[in-house]
Amino acid sequence: MRFVILPLWLLLSLLFTIEGAAQSTISDRPFELVAGNGAWFSWLPTYELGADASGFPALQDDMDDVGYYGDLKAIRRFLGTRTSLEARGFYGFSETNTTTEVLDANVPNPIDGAANLLTGGSLSLASDTDHYGIDVGLRDTWRTRFGGLSGGCLFSFMEFDQDFDVEYGSLGLLSESLDSEYLGGKGVVGWDGRFWGSPSNLDIAVGFYQLRADYRYRGEQLPGSFATTMHKTPVTVETIFSSYRDIHRYRLGLTIAATYIAQMPVIEHEANVPVSLGTDSGAMLRLMVEILL
Repeated sequence: MRFVILPLWLLLSLLFTIEGAAQSTISDRPFELVAGNGAWFSWLPTYELGADASGFPALQDDMDDVGYYGDLKAIRRFLGTRTSLEARGFYGFSETNTTTEVLDANVPNPIDGAANLLTGGSLSLASDTDHYGIDVGLRDTWRTRFGGLSGGCLFSFMEFDQDFDVEYGSLGLLSESLDSEYLGGKGVVGWDGRFWGSPSNLDIAVGFYQLRADYRYRGEQLPGSFATTMHKTPVTVETIFSSYRDIHRYRLGLTIAATYIAQMPVIEHEANVPVSLGTDSGAMLRLMVEILL
């Protein structure tokens, strides 16, 4: 079914075409370079470690974080044709810190799940996430009665590097890392035109990826090391809306984008068995201010 949607969209756009060769209804520049900076809101799978005397997680980070996000986009339009070449690189970062006073907490060793009872101290967790990647591909645009309609395909790579450092008292207890590599492609359909009098564009993209997740454990007060890997084939859905305004000689824009990821890896700690990797869904939202360089 997914292989029918994009050709059908392009066919419908042709039926409304009034100009055969067009790049965009909001720009006639052969080349554009746009830099964006803003806020990144992420809802990633929850991290949990150990259990307190009541059976609740001794440490928990819901991974609902706010951080920095920046990107750099380039568009090369082949004027006189419908085709344009697009590329985007991006980077996002967020971090959290959690401290829990514990009287009795049981922390399983990630190597074999053996119990480790901690009493009378404090557990602290410092976690951070780096998110980066690139999108590169081709797009065709048709100028229609209600704006420019476009469709294209993109090669896509994105990475989530997560680190979880746990201390007990003032000494390191253990460190865990989870690196998730998404490699695949996106099909994208878009519209550009004027929204409330401002040049604007809307893109909807569906991505199909091969996921490789690498987990690594390094012990400190709990000595040892361990590693495991997981492979999945997740799907993503992304919506991006941008609106621009010319101020003096500069074009400034505001972008809001939402991404849903059907499968993201999550670290699962269980008693008496080595740590394993499961999956849960995730989502991201970014708000950015952009400037045409």
